[in-house]
Amino acid sequence: MEQHGKSYPTVDEELRRFEVYRRNVERIEATNQQVGHGYTLGENQFTDLTSEEFLARYTGRFAPPEMSHDGDMLITTRAGDVAKGQYPAHRGNLSAVPESVDWRAKGAVTPVRHQGGCYASGAFAAVAAVEGLYQIKTGKLVPLSVQELVDCDSKSFHCSPSGTPAAAFTYIKMNGGIAAAADYPYTAQEGICNSQAEQVAVSVRGYRVLPYNEQSEQKLLEAVAQQPVAVAVNHLSFEFQSYKDGVFSGPCAFEVDRFNHQSVTIVRYGEDAATGKKYWIIKNSWGQSWGMGGYMLMERGIADPRGLCGINSYPAYPTM
Repeated sequence: MEQHGKSYPTVDEELRRFEVYRRNVERIEATNQQVGHGYTLGENQFTDLTSEEFLARYTGRFAPPEMSHDGDMLITTRAGDVAKGQYPAHRGNLSAVPESVDWRAKGAVTPVRHQGGCYASGAFAAVAAVEGLYQIKTGKLVPLSVQELVDCDSKSFHCSPSGTPAAAFTYIKMNGGIAAAADYPYTAQEGICNSQAEQVAVSVRGYRVLPYNEQSEQKLLEAVAQQPVAVAVNHLSFEFQSYKDGVFSGPCAFEVDRFNHQSVTIVRYGEDAATGKKYWIIKNSWGQSWGMGGYMLMERGIADPRGLCGINSYPAYPTM
C-alpha cells in the first residue's frame, strides 16, 4: 500500500491492514476471472479497508432536495409535483442530442480531486458542475473552493454526509457566489468560515433538479448534452469500491429506507464501440488512483428507471 501513501501507527495495525489487503486482492482477482462483467477491478487506496470500514467512511444519507432556486423564483416541490413534471427541469430536445459529448475534451472539467477524510462529495460534485457551466459560458476554467462550502454552509456541510449538490447550489446563489480554490484552498477538514477569503470568483442564477419519472434518463441525457450535471449514485458494493476500468454494470445495492450515496458529476456520455454498451462517465472525488484516473464509466440504458446505482434519481445542475 506504499504506492497509495499509506502508513500505520503500530506494527499490529500494519499486520491487520495487510491481512485485509490480502483478502481483498484475492477477491479482486477472483472477480476479474469471471466472464461477462465488461469491467475490471484493481487495487487502490481502499484495498486495506474492510467493506464495513469503507462504507462507514464513504457513505451518506441522501435527502432529495425540497426546493429549487431559479433566478429570483423559489420553487417548492413535493413528490407528486415531481411525478407530474412540475419541477423546473431542463427543456431539451432529445432528437437534437449528439451521440456523444465529452466535457473534458471541451476544456470544461478541472482535474480530479480527493475529498480525503471529509465526507463532502456533494460539495465536490456541485463545484464541478459550476466550474463546467462557467467555462461553457465564458471560456474560462476556474477551480472553485470546496472548502468554502465545508466551512461556511453550516446547514448542509461541515464534512457531513447530508450535504447535497442542491444544497451547495443554494448556498452559492444566496451567498452571491463562491471563491476560487486558490483563494480558499481545501484542507479536508472542518474549519472556521473565512469571510476574508470569500472573494467571489463565480456566481450562479439558480439551479434545477430533473424530475424523476419514466423519462428521467432522456431528460438527464438532454441536460448532460448542455453541461456537466451533479448526480447521486449508490456505491454500496465491493465492485464499486474496487473499480479499475471498463463499463461498470453493477452490482449496486439499494436499501428501502436509506440511500448510501456518493455525489459525483457526469462529464460525458457515449457508447462503447467494442461492446455496444451505452455509458455515462462520472467524475468522482476519490483521487486519481481510483478508477480510470478518478473517473468511472457507468452503463446507461438499463431497464430500471432509476438507472444504474440510482443515477437517474436526483440529478441537479446550476443555471447562470
